[in-house]
Amino acid sequence: MIDTDATDPDVKPLWDAVASRLANGAAPTSIRVVKAELSRAGRALITGWLAQNEPATRRRRQLDIVDGKTVIPLPRVLEALGLVAEDLPSVVPQLAGSFPDLAGERLRAARLRNDLWNHAETVLVDAPRLLARLRAAGVKDEKADDLRSLINALARARALLPLKRPVPLARLALACAGNPHFFDLTEECHGAKLVLLAVDLLKATQPDTPAAARAMLARVGVFADRLSQTVLTLNVDAVGDGPVDRALRLACADRRPLHLTLYDLTCTPPTLATDRPWLVVENQSVVDEALIRQATTPIVCTAGSLSAVDHVILGIAQDAGVSIRYAGDLDVSGHAIAETVRSRYGGQVVHMDERTAQAAEAAGPLANQPPAVPLLDGPSRVPLHGDHNPPIPSTNTDTDQGKYAVFQEHSVVLERLLGADSTDPLRLPLAAPRR
Repeated sequence: MIDTDATDPDVKPLWDAVASRLANGAAPTSIRVVKAELSRAGRALITGWLAQNEPATRRRRQLDIVDGKTVIPLPRVLEALGLVAEDLPSVVPQLAGSFPDLAGERLRAARLRNDLWNHAETVLVDAPRLLARLRAAGVKDEKADDLRSLINALARARALLPLKRPVPLARLALACAGNPHFFDLTEECHGAKLVLLAVDLLKATQPDTPAAARAMLARVGVFADRLSQTVLTLNVDAVGDGPVDRALRLACADRRPLHLTLYDLTCTPPTLATDRPWLVVENQSVVDEALIRQATTPIVCTAGSLSAVDHVILGIAQDAGVSIRYAGDLDVSGHAIAETVRSRYGGQVVHMDERTAQAAEAAGPLANQPPAVPLLDGPSRVPLHGDHNPPIPSTNTDTDQGKYAVFQEHSVVLERLLGADSTDPLRLPLAAPRR
């Protein structure tokens, strides 16, 4: 029978602390000292228990307090209450409430993880780099079922690859995982692991571009994003006899833009004309402005990032000897793309320097009408955050004001890329505002 004092709410923190030790696997007889945040009444009650077995002439000893917690000698408390350590598993739930078997749960989780990795090594025995990647990512206990599903999906893919004839990526994903987007080549999905499986099966070098990743999948019979990925071109000419060459020549003659798919560029790549340099731009609005201005410069647009199809067309151009000039926004992503085009494809970066940034700022406000509305200062209102190495050319370099990005849509930049247009209604600098 439990002493009624032991159920006092002021000493419940003691039993909570004991419950925590038991839940984490401590043997009852091994718990010599516990620490608990006690009220003054709780400390007084426990001190009274401990004094029961001391001589009456002995001065009552106060409990030590360390870092705000009272240090309690548990064996002496149990003795005062007429209990022994072996009683704790049955008594503590009555005093502190039921507690989880955390140690047992950890042991079961460890066994499940070991079973999971043993399963992975069995079904993916010839995919060492994939296994290493999976192990490096680790597994949280609550995500173990998801990891097992991923391993099983990859195992089904391993059993099928290489395919006798190619299929779209979504079909393989449905056949292996029951979800056509399971192996999408995005950060949220598991396409990168499927690519690594292909690398292991082919004993190949790991791809370092999106285009190379898709080419790796194609080698085992999986076609990814061949129709959904496109690159926008304008005034780009070709001299070969293939279907893409003919499409480029016709679009060039008609002065109309042409979207080329990854399928076009990998299955029937064109033989490009090399007599005129390309202008590679970041934003489709530049291509639209070129149409409005009737510009004849060959233009290719990366649409804000270098996807697989962009890498493919730039690689074809480099192999053909086309001179490439790249111009993007004067911000972090624009300069990252510029560096890739320069270092990988020999492109010349143009109109992304300090002079361009200063010229855009010197052009004045973006808008000065109507008079009742404040001026919209240029060259943009999008700040550049943080320090970048090398520094990004920007505005306000000699002031205490923040630095702002310069975008290709700015009229100063467009004139440098496409030439002046006196009919441009947004041309800068603006005329004096109407009164």
